[in-house]
Amino acid sequence: MAGTLLYRKLVLWVALAATVLAALLVDDGAELSMDEVVQPAANISTGRRTAGQARQAHETLPVDQLGKRKFSAKADDIFAVTSWEPKRTASTNFSPQTFQPRKAEVVRRPAAPPLQFEYLGRVVSEGKIRVFLAQEDQNYVAGAGERISAEYRIDRIREDAIELTYLPLGIRQTLSID
Repeated sequence: MAGTLLYRKLVLWVALAATVLAALLVDDGAELSMDEVVQPAANISTGRRTAGQARQAHETLPVDQLGKRKFSAKADDIFAVTSWEPKRTASTNFSPQTFQPRKAEVVRRPAAPPLQFEYLGRVVSEGKIRVFLAQEDQNYVAGAGERISAEYRIDRIREDAIELTYLPLGIRQTLSID
């Protein structure tokens, strides 16, 4: 790495020496003086002035006759705050007579998915009722107060229906028994 750094420094010094040598060897006699520069003639047909004529006209311009420039008050405040909000006028201000409340938006409550359990049967053992339910390819046996698949809880088992609660939303649902 030190060799690479030394090589880079050597190349930079050689390039610097070559630049200085080239600058010294340039012929100074090749430069034109301001006296040797040829000014183009005025184009009379178009009425345009050349740079030399414009300079001469500037020297003779009576500056004291021009007058002072006048600025408007708006030009002084260059950092003024600009707002795109329309200005309120007396007609846009709300008075109690013209105030109209917004229409009530329909708010939809989240709903539980439809029950996909199929009632298979029930068994009564030692005074406790347990039901057999199927959901797709899963079978469940549960009683009142027990959970099914961590999403439903059986609240009550009646003769004609089973009351369940969808636990993520706390919504009660009923499964009819035919």
